[in-house]
Amino acid sequence: MANPSMETKDRPKPIRILVVEDNAGDVYLLEKTLQNRQLPYELIRYIDGEQAIRALQQDDSVIPDLILVDLNLPRREGFDVLQTIRSKPSLVGVPLGVLTSSDAAKDRHRVALTGRGERYIHKPPMLDEFLDQVGQAIEEMLAKK
Repeated sequence: MANPSMETKDRPKPIRILVVEDNAGDVYLLEKTLQNRQLPYELIRYIDGEQAIRALQQDDSVIPDLILVDLNLPRREGFDVLQTIRSKPSLVGVPLGVLTSSDAAKDRHRVALTGRGERYIHKPPMLDEFLDQVGQAIEEMLAKK
């Protein structure tokens, strides 16, 4: 899933985003958010936790500019994916966001306890809020890189 805007002399290099998300609608909204912010991007998507973990365990896996992980995934939960990411030294400096519909205090607490400073991003139910809040969070994470 690459943005139609390819790298040229006049355009910046696309932001490589690894996203672990099973919901195609949420991926669509993520792409709309990036386009709305005029951020050139390249998405590397895994649709379940098992697929993401297998890919991340490969020695030649791509080092993205940003990682976004949903907590509620089929086959392996997002916490398992986060643990795999945390254990990979080559991903230590990559901004990591938990992009999830869960606003449960137990999930926020579990991410905080086991995390390395991941940004917890609750998926807002309204389109305008999603575009604004998720877009702002992505820009802030990329600025810290």
